[in-house]
Amino acid sequence: MSSCSCFRCSRHSGRTSGRYRRTTFRNYLAEGSGCTAEALNINNLEYFDFTGDSVDEAIVVASTCATGTAGPVVHTVLSRRPNGSVIKFKIPDPREKQKAALLGRVFSDLSVEDALLVQTFHDTSGRENPLVIKCRWSADDKELHPVAVKMPQRYKTSFDCDKATARVEGPICYSSEVAYLDVQVDGMYKRWSDPVNNAPSDVLRKNRKHGSEKRNLTCESDWAIVECLSTLYRARWLELDAFRHLHP
Repeated sequence: MSSCSCFRCSRHSGRTSGRYRRTTFRNYLAEGSGCTAEALNINNLEYFDFTGDSVDEAIVVASTCATGTAGPVVHTVLSRRPNGSVIKFKIPDPREKQKAALLGRVFSDLSVEDALLVQTFHDTSGRENPLVIKCRWSADDKELHPVAVKMPQRYKTSFDCDKATARVEGPICYSSEVAYLDVQVDGMYKRWSDPVNNAPSDVLRKNRKHGSEKRNLTCESDWAIVECLSTLYRARWLELDAFRHLHP
């Protein structure tokens, strides 16, 4: 048996990630999780020497007994000090505006690409890899730092997406369908609020305020947020079309 440690193993030792190492990972990750080591499943395990000391760190994606249908909940990079203690590398969290690009339920993976740790985020919008963050190890402060971020396309809406405050406004900016509906409904409000149309603008203002409140309350915690927003916008479109016929 090789003398290298369980979590950090020399890339030149020829040792591969056998059962012993996976068992060690399970025991470590099970601590404090409320699960037994046997109930913890390692979905993906990679090795790479981020620190440049010829000793590999372990990139681990795992599921616990509490995971359910949410997918892997453990995404971590583990290393081991010379004294045998285990340390966990801090992986930077996405910024709030980056999180806003993720719609519905969110899942993520960890991998290594071109000496970088790659966080790939998925959601229930049907888009392929809507958010990818690549991190590099810094020898100066001994931490991982983002060096590249790939964001999804953002669409034209009736409001400034850079100033979005409501939780549902991010999904509107990043969904082509909902962004289109938002612009169309906004245009209908503006047309029928024009004094030239002689429409009761106070009724429209109240309708618009109520519609926005209903949108925020109904859809902000919905996993199928795109479908929820689309349904509400289409319903509001029909309401405004009915208003147009009542006030020709």
